[in-house]
Amino acid sequence: MPDQQATPTPDLTSTKDVRAQANAGEAHSKATRPWFKKKRFILSVAVIFVMAIVWGGHGRGDMGTSQATVTNAPQLGAAAPGIGTKVRDGDFEFVVTGVEHPGKTLAGKVGETLTAHGEFVIVLVNITNIGKQEQAPNCSCQILLNDKGQMFGPSSAILRTKDALKFVQVIPPGHTVNGVPLLFDVAPGTNVVNIELHDSPVSHGVNVKLS
Repeated sequence: MPDQQATPTPDLTSTKDVRAQANAGEAHSKATRPWFKKKRFILSVAVIFVMAIVWGGHGRGDMGTSQATVTNAPQLGAAAPGIGTKVRDGDFEFVVTGVEHPGKTLAGKVGETLTAHGEFVIVLVNITNIGKQEQAPNCSCQILLNDKGQMFGPSSAILRTKDALKFVQVIPPGHTVNGVPLLFDVAPGTNVVNIELHDSPVSHGVNVKLS
């Protein structure tokens, strides 16, 4: 009787082996998963997002308070300095000592009479050079303001007045020229309230109350 060849029996994988292979596959999948899909990353992003929303709400509240403070600051600030007060702009220290209203005419050099288009206003200022270089106060950048906010520039007639030399005199560092006249030609009846003083045409300027 011929030998019967045994039929091979397929290998059966145990339940334990199947589970082990499944766990290995899952572990491999996690290891090779893109970083931005991992649970830890997603959770961290979610936490940061929530914190950003909360912080943003508080931030907007703080900004509102800050803006209110900035807006109200000018109203709470001190009024502009007045006559007799030292103020500074650039390399000059100014002290306004008075305001004169000579009217329509003004005595000039050698008996000359100066006539205004409207009427003259003279602001007298003591000027000290606090810089390191000599400088003259003959800047046409001074601005006179009335009670309506209108601005007036200096009159060129200043160079024909008796005190014109003070206006063009070069002031050495540390020296003062008293009674420098700043001459303006304004409309009759103008109520001047402020002067904006500059040491140069490009300086910020400083306001002084005249009334």
